[in-house]
Amino acid sequence: MLDTLRTTTLPNGLQVATLARPDAEAVQINIHVLVGSRNEPERLNGASHFIEHMLFKGTPKRSAKAISTAIEAQGGSINAFTDRDNTCYYARVPHNKARIALDVLADLFYNATFAPKELDRERRVIAEEIAMYADQPDSVVLDQLVGQLWAGHPLGRTVLGPAQTILTLPREELLAYRAANYAPNRTLFFFSGRVDHERCVRAVERIAGHLKNPEGQPSPEPYSRVIPRTPFALTTRDIQQTQLALGFRTPGFEAPAELPAAATLSALLGESMMSRLFQSIREKRGLCYSVSSSLDVSSDYGALYLSAGTSPDKGLTCAKAILAELAKLREKPVPAAELKRTRDYLSGRFRLMLDRAPLGWVAYRLLLHLPVDPQATLEGYAAVTPADLQAFAQRYLATPTLSVVAPQGEKASRWEKLGIV
Repeated sequence: MLDTLRTTTLPNGLQVATLARPDAEAVQINIHVLVGSRNEPERLNGASHFIEHMLFKGTPKRSAKAISTAIEAQGGSINAFTDRDNTCYYARVPHNKARIALDVLADLFYNATFAPKELDRERRVIAEEIAMYADQPDSVVLDQLVGQLWAGHPLGRTVLGPAQTILTLPREELLAYRAANYAPNRTLFFFSGRVDHERCVRAVERIAGHLKNPEGQPSPEPYSRVIPRTPFALTTRDIQQTQLALGFRTPGFEAPAELPAAATLSALLGESMMSRLFQSIREKRGLCYSVSSSLDVSSDYGALYLSAGTSPDKGLTCAKAILAELAKLREKPVPAAELKRTRDYLSGRFRLMLDRAPLGWVAYRLLLHLPVDPQATLEGYAAVTPADLQAFAQRYLATPTLSVVAPQGEKASRWEKLGIV
């Protein structure tokens, strides 16, 4: 499936990976760095995302406009994202423009100037981004839920950070944070498409092979299952719907034997129109338009999220219905036919991802120094049994954390009937 994947680690720890597709018309280049909001002390919350923005704001060689124009003038695209534990900068171009893309990405990654005027302008841009998400109740409810699940820990903070922090964060602290965390041994250059591995390695060696890792490199605060959680939180807004999100702490990559059951349960619950929550809560009872599940898995932690949007008078009923479906999983084995459908869904979706867009899946595992073994993933799905799912549900899906964003006038006391508050 990934037969052409090749990796090389330079002496300074920087990884270079290629996934060759000789007939491809495009080349995609990603630069990943293993740093995100989880790495930030509270006073710097939002720094990783802020740095992501600033790397596009100019270098000694290129202005902000020149960075985007250099790629887009070739018909390509360039962008970036920041998560809790990693940041990625990427460009996709026609294969004969790959050198331009690498030059632009490496230039912004290593040479961004953080010009004071650009810095101040981007503070306001990010403040508007924070305000935009604050106006989206479905985003607010999930951010609130994450804060409840990992109360007081960096994992519980938002990736964007508070607007006040972004508006006042000193330039020198931003640069010091970048210097400490943007290290070669946390960096991966990943090339996909019509590429040659040895040429890519030589190109990256010229760019970054001489760089050294900082002394006293900080590590993110470890996750521990004794981190407190806040079982219930209610926020009221001037909105028309009630947004619900339930969360459960689950294992991460530190417990690989648990992951196939976690993925299977998430898919079975709410990742498709044939899922239990979609069929029982939307199709049969008409309690909501949107209901879904998702699984978040990282190096040492995981979480299962269930979310729904419904009318205010149906919010409590909808939450009860979700909890009832979870109770069924704990009390009764999943029927064989339903498990087979879910396995087939997971395997099929995974194969399509490998064919269409495998870079993120592969890159994250390389960053965490995990095996990149698609066949093992498929075999893990195939081996899940009803007993495995029931045992997982009993271990990890019995203590819900509930987040609610509701119209003004909603009272927390009404939710005490669920036994969570």
